[in-house]
Amino acid sequence: MYAILAMMFIAPAAWAQTTQGSKSIGGGFEYYSNKQENIYGNYDYESSSFEIMPQVGYFIIDNLEVGVLLNYTSGKSGYTQLDPTKNSSFSVGPFARYYKFTSNERFAFTGTFSVSFGSGKTTYPSSSESKTGNMGVFISPGFTYFLSEKWGLDFQLQGIGFTSYDPNKDVDDDNSKTITFGVSSFTPSIGFRFFIN
Repeated sequence: MYAILAMMFIAPAAWAQTTQGSKSIGGGFEYYSNKQENIYGNYDYESSSFEIMPQVGYFIIDNLEVGVLLNYTSGKSGYTQLDPTKNSSFSVGPFARYYKFTSNERFAFTGTFSVSFGSGKTTYPSSSESKTGNMGVFISPGFTYFLSEKWGLDFQLQGIGFTSYDPNKDVDDDNSKTITFGVSSFTPSIGFRFFIN
């Protein structure tokens, strides 16, 4: 990590592969884990989740990329002495990302607009299951640092988002809608991107 940060101050090099006609393959990941002790008597409460976000893109003009973003999430939560509630989901949708370069041509701020549609499953300790559905719209700030001519390191925040979540498709009128905005919604994701021109 220190080596990567140090490289950001090296003299600029024209390594940015964001010209019209270029392509990219990449993705990000997130991991979350939390433990609350003695929540209910001697019972601790634990929750964790893992998310991967592969994507492919094409630059329709210089510095403007459009593409498809996939998302897979798996998680579980519950009291440590009991069986956990498990959930998993998969979603897909389009995205558009704009790169704004600084005086250092290896470093670019990014703004990403994305839409996702997905479905999933929740398994409860009783072994019962429910099918879930979700839809989201997000505006995500971030930056890309070009480690080499072909490789970029992405750092992205969730930023502003709207989500609609259906916890059980078999039950009507139980959708929940959420708008996230502000520091509390800034959940970072880190990933790598391979550029092809």
